[in-house]
Amino acid sequence: MIKILISYDMQRGKEAECQEYLSRRVAPLLNQQGFELRDIWYTLWGESPQILGGGTVENMEQARSVFLSDEWREVEDELGEITHNFRVRLVPMEDA
Repeated sequence: MIKILISYDMQRGKEAECQEYLSRRVAPLLNQQGFELRDIWYTLWGESPQILGGGTVENMEQARSVFLSDEWREVEDELGEITHNFRVRLVPMEDA
């Protein structure tokens, strides 16, 4: 199992556009690829990213197929226009 952490800050004045894009384009794409969203955190104050989302995929091959796809690259480019500090991290989870 691989934990995927996605973090970013929304550009000032583009918060509504960002939220709409994430629900209309990003979430369906990730869901279609087998990404199971588990957590979403919104930072009200402090130095952490404004948004942190977490989810899982079954294995590293599935993570690669999602995040190295042409479709994801297109999404990342579009997110670059409405977010700052966009970052995706993959964290292998140990079996319990």
